[in-house]
Amino acid sequence: MNTKRFYHYAMAATLATSAIVIAAPASAATTFPDVNSSTETGKAILNLAERGIISGYPDGTFKPANSITRTQAAKILAGILELDTKNVTNPKFKDVKPGDANYGAIAALANAGIISGSNGYFNPTKNITRGQMSKMIVRGFDLEIAEDTNIPFTDVVAGSEYEPYIQTLFANNITKGTTPTTFGPQTNVKRSQLATFVVRAENTLNSATVYASKYNQDYIYASYGGITPAEDIFTWDEEQDMTDAITIKPLKEGTGKLVITGFTEEDEDFLDVFFLVHVESVNGKLQATLEEVDEADYLENMPLTLAEGDLNFVPTDVSIKTTDGQALSKDAYAFEVKDKVTTLSIFENGEYKVTFTAGTRQQTMIADVYSFDFVRMIDLYEVTNQVTFTADDLALEPKSVMFKDLSDEWDTDYKVPVKATIQNGVLLVTPISEGPALLKVTGNDGKITYIYIEFMKFAGEWASTHVIDPDEYEDFID
Repeated sequence: MNTKRFYHYAMAATLATSAIVIAAPASAATTFPDVNSSTETGKAILNLAERGIISGYPDGTFKPANSITRTQAAKILAGILELDTKNVTNPKFKDVKPGDANYGAIAALANAGIISGSNGYFNPTKNITRGQMSKMIVRGFDLEIAEDTNIPFTDVVAGSEYEPYIQTLFANNITKGTTPTTFGPQTNVKRSQLATFVVRAENTLNSATVYASKYNQDYIYASYGGITPAEDIFTWDEEQDMTDAITIKPLKEGTGKLVITGFTEEDEDFLDVFFLVHVESVNGKLQATLEEVDEADYLENMPLTLAEGDLNFVPTDVSIKTTDGQALSKDAYAFEVKDKVTTLSIFENGEYKVTFTAGTRQQTMIADVYSFDFVRMIDLYEVTNQVTFTADDLALEPKSVMFKDLSDEWDTDYKVPVKATIQNGVLLVTPISEGPALLKVTGNDGKITYIYIEFMKFAGEWASTHVIDPDEYEDFID
């Protein structure tokens, strides 16, 4: 495991651990004792409450599991769509007349073609079903029908009235179903469900939301991809770290790279999903859309830079061979020396033996070329079976050394793969097996520094890379 990927993943692992009052009085509560504000549903409820679109019961609770009526749903939908509920035309429902509760909302939705009733009736006091709700949301937010989308819900009858609307909700990540295989089209909608659905639908208007459940993950977090992060093109809320849903918000027109990393508690494994985020102006408003892509198709090459002191000399040429001894063609890499600074790029992932030369002088090293967050990088290993650290290297005279157990971070069967000894004020580190190790080195004066070191075998030879840092790894070893 390379240094950058280990540090990134280790950081991520440490993080993982029936009546409704619709009016919006100035004193309406924006927290409820029966709502978990850390969940997606809880955030949706509080979002709508803070905007005065919904509120709770007189006892201060929200009662998220209660059912909701059609008239109450109409009030919420008209509110979130910001429809004019005063200047309306009477839709002439037989059971709704001017002056009735939520008449303006019902009429506004009917005028907009979002609702039509049944046989001249709206049935305002009946509970709204999940099927009916799907139709109202798709029409209300003018979502494009996704009738070609395959849905996993066995209780949605092919060709039924609500199938295309449920397909559309599923395609837009607005619904996850009551279970992975059921939607419950005839089941009454819960207050919490309606809040979640309308907020998810609202987010589709100009943002793009990624849900952990779509990739069978417990949590997800976001990272910018590429050498230059597109922080000026799109963003997301900072609190959406290690959560179940992340909404990408547009900032300006352009295209940027996004990496969504998923984490499952059961196997403590990571999954990376790669996206291009396209932001463009649609009808005068910025719109973000996500395009899931293969990272390999959009990789940027990060050149490895070697200053004068990184090698034993300033090279004038380089030769590169694969693990089976085949020479790498010159169009598969780039090599340049300018002002005594050497830059090297290798355009194919893998492990290579790199020989730098200058006249009769040679220095052979091992290059591990890998991709990370849309960037192809190179870790360079010195061919050696022992690494020596002097007082000058460590900025202290080593007195003692201890190892960090890395099993919590990436390998439950982890065993320290190196041996470390101090002889005559010099720290010697030798390999026992392949893998990374973290060392905490204490000096005679009490100062402390940390060493990340990794050994690997290449064609039977040991090779090593390391990083010395007094601060970077402190949280992982103390």
